[in-house]
Amino acid sequence: MSATMLTLSLLLGLLISHTAFATNDSPEAVVDRVVRDTLEAISDNIDAIKADDAVAQEIVDTQILPWFDTQLMARFTMGRLARQASEDEISRFTSALEQRIANLYVDALKEFATETVDFAENGEVQLRTVSEESPRAVISARVIGPNVEDTTLRLQLYYRDDRWRVFDVETSGVSLLIVFRDALQPSGRDGGIPAMIAALEEGDLKIEEALEAEVEKNED
Repeated sequence: MSATMLTLSLLLGLLISHTAFATNDSPEAVVDRVVRDTLEAISDNIDAIKADDAVAQEIVDTQILPWFDTQLMARFTMGRLARQASEDEISRFTSALEQRIANLYVDALKEFATETVDFAENGEVQLRTVSEESPRAVISARVIGPNVEDTTLRLQLYYRDDRWRVFDVETSGVSLLIVFRDALQPSGRDGGIPAMIAALEEGDLKIEEALEAEVEKNED
């Protein structure tokens, strides 16, 4: 499995959840419960996921995206241009970024649902709190099992509106958020926020390829 698809498929096991968490749950406890609930949910719906693309889209829209802090991600990705952007531009950019992230996960879920079920039955995720100083926390997730190498993911979470949300994920030293930011910089230099929004909406960004290239570079 490629580094990109490995990362995306494993993140499904970390971020999908329909469970409501208590506001006093630690970030590690949140991730731990999400992992267990998610792997079970994918196992229970494997046939429907394979048969109907709309099932994968619904899972992503209702159970993955709520655990991303896309507002924080959007402002980071826009960089200095965020200071000059109107509220409407920020809203449109956030929506476009959210949909692009959703597309990554829909594709990964459809392609690797079977591998994820296999991992649910035979794999293991070992969690460790690297740091926790509200409103930020960093969780290390070591993933061991079939169809994957011994891989460690680094999840950065932010506490807002009474819940912890993920705003960045790193694998092999590569940040998904920074990959998005760097991929959008040429559009931002040439045409500002409107051009960045267009790049997201029109599918011009090759995020999967950029992420894989960065992972391979770090592993060399």
